[in-house]
Amino acid sequence: MASNSVSQQRKNRRHAARALNPQHNTREKKWSRNTFVHGSKKSLTHKPHELSGKYPTKTKVLVVYRMGCILSGVLSLIAKSMEFVVCGETDEAPLARDLFLRHKPHLVVLGLRLCGADGIQLIKEFRSLNPGAAILALSEHADAFSAQRVFRAGARAYLSIEDAPELLRAFHEISAGHAYVGASALPLILSNFADGSDINSLSDRELEIFSFIGMGLSVSELASELNVSVETIETHQMRMNEKLALHSAAELRQKAREWPARSA
Repeated sequence: MASNSVSQQRKNRRHAARALNPQHNTREKKWSRNTFVHGSKKSLTHKPHELSGKYPTKTKVLVVYRMGCILSGVLSLIAKSMEFVVCGETDEAPLARDLFLRHKPHLVVLGLRLCGADGIQLIKEFRSLNPGAAILALSEHADAFSAQRVFRAGARAYLSIEDAPELLRAFHEISAGHAYVGASALPLILSNFADGSDINSLSDRELEIFSFIGMGLSVSELASELNVSVETIETHQMRMNEKLALHSAAELRQKAREWPARSA
Protein backbone atom coordinates (compact mmCIF):
# COMPACT_ATOMS: atom_id res chain seq x y z
CA MET A 1 0.00 0.00 0.00
CA ALA A 2 2.83 2.44 0.88
CA SER A 3 4.55 1.70 -2.44
CA ASN A 4 1.33 2.37 -4.36
CA SER A 5 0.90 5.67 -2.50
CA VAL A 6 4.43 6.86 -3.39
CA SER A 7 3.89 5.83 -7.01
CA GLN A 8 0.64 7.77 -7.16
CA GLN A 9 2.28 10.87 -5.67
CA ARG A 10 4.96 10.77 -8.35
CA LYS A 11 2.33 10.44 -11.06
CA ASN A 12 0.46 13.40 -9.58
CA ARG A 13 3.62 15.53 -9.63
CA ARG A 14 4.27 14.69 -13.29
CA HIS A 15 0.66 15.40 -14.16
CA ALA A 16 0.75 18.77 -12.44
CA ALA A 17 3.98 19.77 -14.16
CA ARG A 18 2.67 18.75 -17.58
CA ALA A 19 -0.54 20.67 -16.96
CA LEU A 20 1.45 23.82 -16.34
CA ASN A 21 3.19 23.54 -19.69
CA PRO A 22 1.33 21.18 -22.05
CA GLN A 23 3.47 22.14 -25.06
CA HIS A 24 6.70 21.11 -23.36
CA ASN A 25 8.00 17.70 -24.44
CA THR A 26 8.90 16.01 -21.19
CA ARG A 27 10.50 13.08 -23.03
CA GLU A 28 13.25 15.09 -24.78
CA LYS A 29 16.37 13.82 -24.44
CA LYS A 30 30.98 29.47 -2.99
CA TRP A 31 31.68 28.93 -0.86
CA SER A 32 32.74 32.45 -2.06
CA ARG A 33 29.93 34.92 -2.63
CA ASN A 34 30.23 35.29 -6.38
CA THR A 35 31.36 32.05 -7.89
CA PHE A 36 32.95 28.74 -7.11
CA VAL A 37 33.99 26.16 -9.68
CA HIS A 38 34.45 22.52 -8.74
CA GLY A 39 37.25 20.93 -10.70
CA SER A 40 36.99 17.18 -10.24
CA LYS A 41 34.29 15.12 -11.93
CA LYS A 42 35.68 11.78 -10.77
CA SER A 43 33.95 9.86 -8.04
CA LEU A 44 36.08 9.41 -4.93
CA THR A 45 34.08 6.34 -3.95
CA HIS A 46 33.64 4.57 -7.29
CA LYS A 47 36.33 2.27 -8.55
CA PRO A 48 37.65 2.56 -12.13
CA HIS A 49 36.08 0.35 -14.78
CA GLU A 50 37.80 -3.04 -14.94
CA LEU A 51 38.37 -2.92 -18.73
CA SER A 52 38.83 0.76 -19.54
CA GLY A 53 40.46 1.80 -16.26
CA LYS A 54 38.43 5.04 -16.36
CA TYR A 55 36.48 6.46 -13.44
CA PRO A 56 32.74 6.86 -14.01
CA THR A 57 31.84 10.52 -14.37
CA LYS A 58 29.11 12.11 -12.34
CA THR A 59 26.27 14.20 -13.73
CA LYS A 60 27.30 17.87 -13.66
CA VAL A 61 25.09 20.32 -11.78
CA LEU A 62 25.27 24.12 -11.94
CA VAL A 63 23.83 25.84 -8.84
CA VAL A 64 22.55 29.41 -9.21
CA TYR A 65 21.13 30.60 -5.90
CA ARG A 66 21.36 33.48 -3.40
CA MET A 67 20.31 32.40 0.10
CA GLY A 68 23.34 31.28 2.08
CA CYS A 69 21.87 28.65 4.40
CA ILE A 70 19.72 27.10 1.66
CA LEU A 71 22.65 27.20 -0.75
CA SER A 72 24.85 25.39 1.77
CA GLY A 73 22.20 22.71 2.19
CA VAL A 74 21.86 22.20 -1.56
CA LEU A 75 25.62 21.92 -2.01
CA SER A 76 25.83 19.47 0.89
CA LEU A 77 23.10 17.22 -0.54
CA ILE A 78 24.82 17.09 -3.92
CA ALA A 79 28.26 16.51 -2.36
CA LYS A 80 26.94 13.42 -0.55
CA SER A 81 25.53 12.00 -3.76
CA MET A 82 27.20 9.17 -5.66
CA GLU A 83 25.81 10.34 -9.01
CA PHE A 84 25.93 14.16 -9.09
CA VAL A 85 28.66 16.78 -8.74
CA VAL A 86 28.55 20.59 -8.63
CA CYS A 87 30.52 21.99 -11.58
CA GLY A 88 29.94 25.62 -10.64
CA GLU A 89 28.06 27.88 -8.23
CA THR A 90 27.12 31.56 -8.30
CA ASP A 91 24.39 34.00 -7.29
CA GLU A 92 24.95 36.44 -10.18
CA ALA A 93 23.24 36.07 -13.54
CA PRO A 94 26.18 37.16 -15.76
CA LEU A 95 28.49 34.65 -14.08
CA ALA A 96 25.78 32.00 -14.31
CA ARG A 97 25.66 32.41 -18.08
CA ASP A 98 29.45 32.14 -18.28
CA LEU A 99 29.52 28.98 -16.15
CA PHE A 100 26.67 27.47 -18.14
CA LEU A 101 28.52 27.94 -21.42
CA ARG A 102 31.89 26.89 -19.99
CA HIS A 103 30.88 23.71 -18.16
CA LYS A 104 27.81 22.61 -20.15
CA PRO A 105 26.00 21.18 -17.09
CA HIS A 106 23.44 18.42 -17.43
CA LEU A 107 21.33 19.87 -14.60
CA VAL A 108 20.79 23.38 -13.22
CA VAL A 109 19.40 24.33 -9.80
CA LEU A 110 18.12 27.87 -10.18
CA GLY A 111 16.68 30.38 -7.70
CA LEU A 112 14.04 32.84 -8.85
CA ARG A 113 15.60 35.89 -7.18
CA LEU A 114 19.17 36.52 -8.32
CA CYS A 115 21.70 39.32 -8.49
CA GLY A 116 21.35 41.12 -11.80
CA ALA A 117 18.40 39.22 -13.30
CA ASP A 118 15.09 37.51 -12.81
CA GLY A 119 15.41 33.73 -12.55
CA ILE A 120 12.58 33.20 -15.03
CA GLN A 121 14.48 35.08 -17.72
CA LEU A 122 17.61 33.05 -16.99
CA ILE A 123 15.64 29.82 -17.45
CA LYS A 124 14.59 31.03 -20.90
CA GLU A 125 18.18 31.91 -21.79
CA PHE A 126 19.52 28.55 -20.65
CA ARG A 127 16.83 26.75 -22.62
CA SER A 128 17.82 28.74 -25.70
CA LEU A 129 21.54 28.05 -25.20
CA ASN A 130 21.11 24.32 -24.54
CA PRO A 131 17.60 22.78 -24.68
CA GLY A 132 19.00 19.49 -23.39
CA ALA A 133 19.97 20.88 -19.97
CA ALA A 134 17.33 20.05 -17.36
CA ILE A 135 16.47 22.98 -15.09
CA LEU A 136 15.09 22.72 -11.56
CA ALA A 137 13.62 25.92 -10.14
CA LEU A 138 13.99 26.32 -6.36
CA SER A 139 11.59 28.90 -4.92
CA GLU A 140 11.62 30.46 -1.46
CA HIS A 141 7.92 29.71 -1.05
CA ALA A 142 5.56 27.35 -2.88
CA ASP A 143 3.00 29.18 -4.98
CA ALA A 144 1.09 28.41 -8.15
CA PHE A 145 2.17 31.69 -9.77
CA SER A 146 5.86 30.82 -9.68
CA ALA A 147 5.27 27.20 -10.66
CA GLN A 148 3.28 28.16 -13.72
CA ARG A 149 5.87 30.70 -14.80
CA VAL A 150 8.90 28.41 -14.42
CA PHE A 151 7.31 25.60 -16.43
CA ARG A 152 6.23 28.03 -19.13
CA ALA A 153 9.84 29.27 -19.29
CA GLY A 154 11.11 25.72 -19.84
CA ALA A 155 12.08 24.32 -16.43
CA ARG A 156 11.44 20.62 -15.78
CA ALA A 157 11.02 20.78 -12.00
CA TYR A 158 9.69 23.12 -9.36
CA LEU A 159 10.50 22.83 -5.65
CA SER A 160 10.17 25.19 -2.71
CA ILE A 161 12.89 25.25 -0.07
CA GLU A 162 10.52 23.15 2.04
CA ASP A 163 10.93 20.42 -0.60
CA ALA A 164 14.76 20.48 -0.48
CA PRO A 165 14.98 16.85 0.78
CA GLU A 166 13.39 15.82 -2.53
CA LEU A 167 16.22 17.37 -4.54
CA LEU A 168 18.06 14.19 -5.56
CA ARG A 169 14.81 12.39 -6.37
CA ALA A 170 13.86 15.33 -8.59
CA PHE A 171 17.29 15.11 -10.28
CA HIS A 172 16.64 11.48 -11.20
CA GLU A 173 13.17 12.29 -12.57
CA ILE A 174 14.20 15.22 -14.74
CA SER A 175 17.35 13.40 -15.91
CA ALA A 176 15.03 10.69 -17.21
CA GLY A 177 12.99 13.29 -19.12
CA HIS A 178 10.12 13.57 -16.63
CA ALA A 179 8.73 16.72 -15.04
CA TYR A 180 8.64 17.03 -11.26
CA VAL A 181 6.73 19.13 -8.71
CA GLY A 182 7.65 19.25 -5.01
CA ALA A 183 5.19 18.03 -2.38
CA SER A 184 4.48 21.49 -0.94
CA ALA A 185 3.51 22.96 -4.32
CA LEU A 186 1.59 19.97 -5.66
CA PRO A 187 -1.76 20.63 -3.91
CA LEU A 188 -1.74 24.31 -4.98
CA ILE A 189 -1.09 23.44 -8.61
CA LEU A 190 -3.63 20.63 -8.82
CA SER A 191 -6.26 22.77 -7.11
CA ASN A 192 -5.62 25.64 -9.47
CA PHE A 193 -6.08 23.53 -12.59
CA ALA A 194 -8.99 21.57 -11.18
CA ASP A 195 -10.81 24.87 -10.77
CA GLY A 196 -10.15 25.81 -14.39
CA SER A 197 -9.08 29.21 -13.13
CA ASP A 198 -9.18 32.16 -15.53
CA ILE A 199 -5.78 33.14 -14.10
CA ASN A 200 -4.29 30.58 -16.46
CA SER A 201 -5.13 32.86 -19.39
CA LEU A 202 -2.58 35.44 -18.22
CA SER A 203 0.79 35.65 -19.94
CA ASP A 204 4.04 35.12 -18.05
CA ARG A 205 4.60 38.88 -17.61
CA GLU A 206 0.97 39.39 -16.57
CA LEU A 207 1.28 36.62 -13.97
CA GLU A 208 4.35 38.35 -12.55
CA ILE A 209 2.55 41.70 -12.32
CA PHE A 210 -0.60 40.06 -10.93
CA SER A 211 1.50 38.45 -8.19
CA PHE A 212 3.10 41.79 -7.24
CA ILE A 213 -0.31 43.49 -7.20
CA GLY A 214 -1.46 40.83 -4.75
CA MET A 215 1.47 41.77 -2.51
CA GLY A 216 0.16 45.35 -2.39
CA LEU A 217 2.60 47.11 -4.73
CA SER A 218 1.32 50.31 -6.35
CA VAL A 219 1.63 51.09 -10.07
CA SER A 220 4.69 53.28 -9.49
CA GLU A 221 6.30 50.65 -7.24
CA LEU A 222 5.65 48.00 -9.86
CA ALA A 223 7.23 50.15 -12.56
CA SER A 224 10.32 50.63 -10.40
CA GLU A 225 10.50 46.93 -9.46
CA LEU A 226 10.26 45.76 -13.08
CA ASN A 227 12.26 48.67 -14.54
CA VAL A 228 9.50 49.74 -16.93
CA SER A 229 7.32 52.84 -17.30
CA VAL A 230 4.10 53.48 -15.42
CA GLU A 231 2.31 53.48 -18.77
CA THR A 232 3.55 49.93 -19.46
CA ILE A 233 2.16 48.70 -16.14
CA GLU A 234 -1.17 50.41 -16.83
CA THR A 235 -1.34 48.72 -20.24
CA HIS A 236 -0.75 45.33 -18.66
CA GLN A 237 -3.45 46.04 -16.09
CA MET A 238 -5.91 46.94 -18.82
CA ARG A 239 -5.22 43.66 -20.65
CA MET A 240 -5.54 41.67 -17.43
CA ASN A 241 -8.89 43.31 -16.71
CA GLU A 242 -10.11 42.24 -20.15
CA LYS A 243 -8.96 38.65 -19.71
CA LEU A 244 -10.38 38.36 -16.20
CA ALA A 245 -13.63 40.22 -16.99
CA LEU A 246 -12.88 42.93 -14.45
CA HIS A 247 -13.82 46.60 -14.70
CA SER A 248 -11.34 48.58 -12.64
CA ALA A 249 -7.90 48.61 -11.07
CA ALA A 250 -9.57 48.21 -7.66
CA GLU A 251 -11.26 44.96 -8.76
CA LEU A 252 -7.95 43.71 -10.12
CA ARG A 253 -6.22 44.45 -6.80
CA GLN A 254 -8.95 42.65 -4.89
CA LYS A 255 -8.74 39.56 -7.10
CA ALA A 256 -4.95 39.53 -6.89
CA ARG A 257 -5.10 39.61 -3.08
CA GLU A 258 -7.76 36.90 -2.82
CA TRP A 259 -6.43 34.45 -5.38
CA PRO A 260 -3.46 32.98 -3.43
CA ALA A 261 -5.69 32.27 -0.42
CA ARG A 262 -8.33 30.66 -2.65
CA SER A 263 -5.70 28.45 -4.30
CA ALA A 264 -4.35 27.38 -0.91
